[in-house]
Amino acid sequence: MEDTVRDTIMEERDELMVSPTGGNPTLRIAHFLKPSATSLDEPLSGPPVCSISNHATVAEPSKWPLKVAFVGWRNPQNQWRKWVHHMHSLHQSTWKKAGIHEAVMNSTYKIPRNDSLVFGFAEKWCFETNTFVFPWGEATITLEDVMVLGGYSVLGDIISSPLETIEMENIHEKLIQAHQEVLRSKARKADQSTWLAKFVGSGSEIEHEAFLALWLSRYVIPSSSAMTVARIVFPIAVRLARGTKVALGPAVLASIYRDLSLLKVTIVGSNNLGTSECEDNVSEVTALAPLQLVQTWIWERFPTLRPNTNLTVNDAPRMARWDKAKKVNLNLRNVRQAIHSASEHFLWRPYAMAASRSSSCKLYQEKAEWMPVGSGCGENLISLARCFRNSELVGLNCTKQYLPHRVAMQFGLDQDIPGHVLRAKQSRQTAWENYTRPIGDMKLYVPSRLFEADVTTRYLDWWKQSISGENHETEAVRIKKSNSSSSERTMLQVSNEKKADNDLLVPPGFRAKLDVGKVNTDDDDDDEDEDRQTIAKLVRNMRAENLKSSLSRENGKPSMGAQVQSLSSSTAEKGTIQKEKYLVKPVVNSIGRELAMEGSEEEAESGTVVRDKVSTDNKGKKSSLNTCETLGLDLEARISKLEYAVALLNAAKFGHGFGEKSRISS
Repeated sequence: MEDTVRDTIMEERDELMVSPTGGNPTLRIAHFLKPSATSLDEPLSGPPVCSISNHATVAEPSKWPLKVAFVGWRNPQNQWRKWVHHMHSLHQSTWKKAGIHEAVMNSTYKIPRNDSLVFGFAEKWCFETNTFVFPWGEATITLEDVMVLGGYSVLGDIISSPLETIEMENIHEKLIQAHQEVLRSKARKADQSTWLAKFVGSGSEIEHEAFLALWLSRYVIPSSSAMTVARIVFPIAVRLARGTKVALGPAVLASIYRDLSLLKVTIVGSNNLGTSECEDNVSEVTALAPLQLVQTWIWERFPTLRPNTNLTVNDAPRMARWDKAKKVNLNLRNVRQAIHSASEHFLWRPYAMAASRSSSCKLYQEKAEWMPVGSGCGENLISLARCFRNSELVGLNCTKQYLPHRVAMQFGLDQDIPGHVLRAKQSRQTAWENYTRPIGDMKLYVPSRLFEADVTTRYLDWWKQSISGENHETEAVRIKKSNSSSSERTMLQVSNEKKADNDLLVPPGFRAKLDVGKVNTDDDDDDEDEDRQTIAKLVRNMRAENLKSSLSRENGKPSMGAQVQSLSSSTAEKGTIQKEKYLVKPVVNSIGRELAMEGSEEEAESGTVVRDKVSTDNKGKKSSLNTCETLGLDLEARISKLEYAVALLNAAKFGHGFGEKSRISS
């Protein structure tokens, strides 16, 4: 365990501060979340330019070769609303004790989905940092958002904690028996509607637990078996029904990060297919996270994209503002333009500024204050400390890195260049110990609720320098699109070919000669240099294939529709090591299927699933993807490698760089 000196959350120092939009610098006392980069000569943690706006299609999402099933985005049934209100009259005190009162009530609200809004922001998602990378800065969905908007607690037991008492075990067994009875019904599965009909108003001794099991399965952590009640949530339901607090907040946020990352890489892949050659190759994604939190997060912070809010009473959950909100007529172009022009209108602290604030935001008072952290300090302050601190988020089937120091202004704190946070390959238990480690600060600085934070002058210079690289790339792409001659397009592509191998793997803001072996702490450190050389080789080959494909299309020849598979075959013929084939085979459309095949039964039941329609060649024969060979690593490491390989291949296709493997969050 790290000592308390190194594990402190905040630091105070004199700095030259300036508005993020520019202006005259002012020397003042500033407050930062740790770690800050202490020198521009050290490895910097971003900002990786993960936007795909430079090469995204102009077509609307409805015309993309992509179908997304939003399993975690469920509208409430009338019968469910009635059940919620009935159970609320009986168990509201228990829900408040367990920290789920607002979250349960949120399940009665209908949030209309706008696909252009969700996909437009997914384009800006970066799964290296779990942040949105906008032209004017970084922002993300934090634990504070999950608390205030979702109503989920960031305190409590890990979601996979075992049941302690015989009485809990007995209730758990009765839930399993009820589950088996539903399986034997005509539905032949644990259908949510059948489950609701079986227990609603039944007066059964396990009605409350059955109610919470349905709530968890439908609205909080759904399984890949859509519209079913998952047995994996039964222990959680049993604990919540007894008022035991469970940390659902980090679990929900981990699933949101996972699905935004999945959407990002899938959108990149589907856009590369174009809109006219994709009839037989459509990516189908199942998003399990409650992504309505993403859309309401957008509405809270981007005034130009939001519908009119509802009038609510003071004690109503924050989500009630958006219940049955009138759908705004937005297309993807509108969303991209709003994002680009939002630098002066983005609301960094919508909850703290509101006249009526939830309990989690009541710590933000009219004046800033240093508040003592320790025994008796109260759950609200400990929750805020969890929101402020870098950690690992443990979900049912994933673990994600949480980096709030990159978006300190969302908490009313000043922003400096974010320092890099090392991440080792971790077990769920180790990740949970990281999340719950003791707080080293004696006091926590809580800014005034109306304070508008600034950035350091060096941060502003660093960000502008990084974004200028993206703007240069944008100009190159604009030239490429505006000039129709093949010679000019070829010149641009060849110029990309001349980049150094090291530059292919380094995003803007990172040093090109970073020794990755010293940063990465996974078990396969010895293979890191070999992996980088292998992937750099694949990147060069992919770019060569792209150039050849472009020239073939210009000459009237058919395009290369299976670039990844062709590359895989060519490397195999040359005797390439098996690891290279592993990195190439899982293309975007097959990520979830490969994971489901390799994962445990529990992981397959609760994990995100991606399916692909099998494409056919000119002879009508079906082409297939070979499954990945098991590398002996756990699921988290496999996800990391798959995401890493896919993102690097996409980087090769679209001509932008990508960061080191050690920076990928799994």
